[in-house]
Amino acid sequence: MRRFLCLAFGLAVLTAAAGPARAQATAEEAAKLQAALEAWQPSVGKLSLDEVDAVTRKIPIPFSVSDWQVTPDGDGYRVQAPGFRWLLSAAPDRFHEPYAISCDAETLRAVPTPEGRFTLSSDRLLACRLGNVGLLTAKSRRVSGTVDPTASANTEVTVTLDQVSVAGWETRAPTIDRLVLTRKARSAADGRWDGNARIAISGLSIAFPDGTGTLAIDQILFDCGMPGTDLRGLIQAAVALTRADGPETGADLAGLRDRVVAGLGGTSTSTLKAEGLRAKRNGVTIKLASLAFGLGYRNFTREGADVTFRADADGIATDPKWAYDAWTPATGTVQISLQGFPLWELFAASFADREIDTEAEEKLFREARIRFLFDTVRLSAPNAGLEFSGAIATNPDAVLGSAGALKLRLTGIDGLVKALQADPKASQAAAGLTMLQVLGRQITLPDGRSARDYDIVIDPSGKVLVNGADVQALVPKDL
Repeated sequence: MRRFLCLAFGLAVLTAAAGPARAQATAEEAAKLQAALEAWQPSVGKLSLDEVDAVTRKIPIPFSVSDWQVTPDGDGYRVQAPGFRWLLSAAPDRFHEPYAISCDAETLRAVPTPEGRFTLSSDRLLACRLGNVGLLTAKSRRVSGTVDPTASANTEVTVTLDQVSVAGWETRAPTIDRLVLTRKARSAADGRWDGNARIAISGLSIAFPDGTGTLAIDQILFDCGMPGTDLRGLIQAAVALTRADGPETGADLAGLRDRVVAGLGGTSTSTLKAEGLRAKRNGVTIKLASLAFGLGYRNFTREGADVTFRADADGIATDPKWAYDAWTPATGTVQISLQGFPLWELFAASFADREIDTEAEEKLFREARIRFLFDTVRLSAPNAGLEFSGAIATNPDAVLGSAGALKLRLTGIDGLVKALQADPKASQAAAGLTMLQVLGRQITLPDGRSARDYDIVIDPSGKVLVNGADVQALVPKDL
């Protein structure tokens, strides 16, 4: 009896240590997981390869090019994940292809969790391409993620590739130590989604053509947030526009373009930051500790949007040094905001693969009465500095097409003028800066340095005044 009790106790301990047995997968749960994946990344339906390429140009979000399929597989689920396309940047003109990343279909493993979610995983290598550049190859690859089929519908998937190379490059193929692609989305109101996509690159190395040098970057992070996006509506409108985009269809192309744009949310932000940049070419080395760009919009309607652009650079250095290194910016920040920017029209033209001609674009900007706000413009060098602020608004009634008031402060310009005047090869630059120097109002900063201030007014009548002086009257007529 004692032996039997000990055996029973031992079995109970082992069972508890092993944890509860996982239940067999069911068709009902498979359907729930499939619906959650389809909502997170909707497919475009049955399209030809040419149609898929055309839709890629019109959708600035990742999308599937086939259907999701989930089937029970023991205590988990077999997920047939469709291939996907993701437009990274539009083509510069109609003669070039856009930069997009595309990957083939694959198989994932999904396992349910006690909280009602599913974890995704895979360690299979997968064929991906970068635009028309070439095939992405990697020594290892793994997928991890979480799918939430509940009301919150918070889903995130990450793909990590190690030792990546890009085949088909014109010179020595670029190499990447690690590439991480992450996409997550959470269900929002009215069937829309708050989405975020991120690309993280570690250890990028690129060779310049003809063996003239190399570019190396320690870290690159691209982050794009698009809250309130109608994923399914945007894709359906883009497919309809692709199939109707022809002279004989009689379709309402303008209406379809508006439907594509309406699928976007009212707000979007994107940032690109690089750290540890080193460019070597023809014996010259340029280093940047960090370089970052940001672009975002809000209050997005047919009437316009508020757009903000920002750029930051820090730790700029060159080797070998040059004569004007003391006046060369080492750090800088630029932030410009645009109010009433006609973003809807520009998006509609972009999604339709058509360009706005120069005359129509100028008319569009003039009539939009865009207000340019120079929030922050600051450049700093060891012996110089620049600060710029103010606002300008486009005005079709103004002689110069715009009017506004700006403020400029230059520090160290006197020293730079002296250095240029002593350089026989810089006589023209010295003459131009001398005129700018004379127009400035000299002041002494709290730290004792000398600076010159400029109050600039662009008058609707066409006058440009700098500290009250009419600049046009100072320019010789024969110029």
